[in-house]
This record gives sequence, structure tokens and C-alpha cells, in this order.
Amino acid sequence: MEEYQNITSENGTSQPVNKLNSAAVNGLKLAAISIIFSLIASLIPQNMGGAFIGIIITLAKLGATITFLWWAMKTFSAKNAAAQGFTTYGNVFSYGLLTSLFSGIVLAVYSFINLKWINPDSVQAMKDAYLTQLENTGSGIDLSSIELIFNNLEVVSVIGTLISAVIYGLIFSAILASSTKIEPHQFNNFNNFSN
Repeated sequence: MEEYQNITSENGTSQPVNKLNSAAVNGLKLAAISIIFSLIASLIPQNMGGAFIGIIITLAKLGATITFLWWAMKTFSAKNAAAQGFTTYGNVFSYGLLTSLFSGIVLAVYSFINLKWINPDSVQAMKDAYLTQLENTGSGIDLSSIELIFNNLEVVSVIGTLISAVIYGLIFSAILASSTKIEPHQFNNFNNFSN
């Protein structure tokens, strides 16, 4: 009930949220969550149970990401319901997808900068580890294609980050939109309780 109260502009009328601006700001915040968890994971030494701790950090990052996306979609839905009386599934879904896309753009830029200038040694370390693993398994994979991928890892990382952001955005926004949309009768019920 309280989330629909006091959502008014300076002149006392409710205004719908600018979807693009709000999604960009929340996308930046969502990307910051992922970057912080990635930095924490990079500080964990591998000899201190890094794989197990990495799984825990990944699960915590996923939980924080979903929670923040749900909060952003819920807030967007509540503000628009205050202005228009309802929000549709499609409106909230597209907002969640836009937020995820903006987050993916920020993460892709961060990934490129990290691999190109901040931590370029990690590319060689990943390549060496991968080649060692291939030698141990004895698979007959063409090494020239692996060289091509690792020589262009920054670009591959950017494309992969954008694709995964869209996929995660589609999945989580589709799931969360059904619990964050507000039907006209729901908003009227909230208004009746507040009177």
C-alpha cells in the first residue's frame, strides 16, 4: 500500500517514469553489482579453495542480481501504476530487459578494458591453462582456431557478455514481470485501503 503513496511530482500529480532513463540508471547499478562480485572473486587465491568459494560468490552474485532486478522492476511498476492506474506485463518485462541490456553494455565495456589494459596477463594465463587441459585430455582440437579466439579474446568477451545479458534479461524479466505488474483492480484496492 505505502509503495503507491507519495509517488507524485512537485506539482502534486503522478508522473510515469521515463523508461529509458530509469533503465539506464538501474542498468549501471546492476552492472556495478556484477563488477563488485567479480572483483571479490578475483581476490580469492586458488589454493584457498578458490573453486568452492568461486561457486559461492557466483551464487551470491546471481541472487543479488535477481533481487536488484526484481526491485527495479517493482519500483518502476509502482511509480507507473501511481500515474496511470496500472502497469502491464509487457511494460514491466520490457523495462527489465532494457535494464539488463544497459547492464550488459556496461559489463562488456568493463570486460574489454579489463582484458585489454588492466589485466592483460590473464589472457595468456587462460590460454596456457586451456592448452594444458587440452594436452592432458588428448583431444584433437585444431590449435589454430584456439589461437584465433585467444588473440581476439577481448572482442569475444564483449560479444559473449552482450549475448548473455540479453538471454539472462529475457529469462529473468519474463519470470519477474508477472509478479511486478499491477492490474487496474489491484491499484484500486490499494487506493481503497489508503483512504
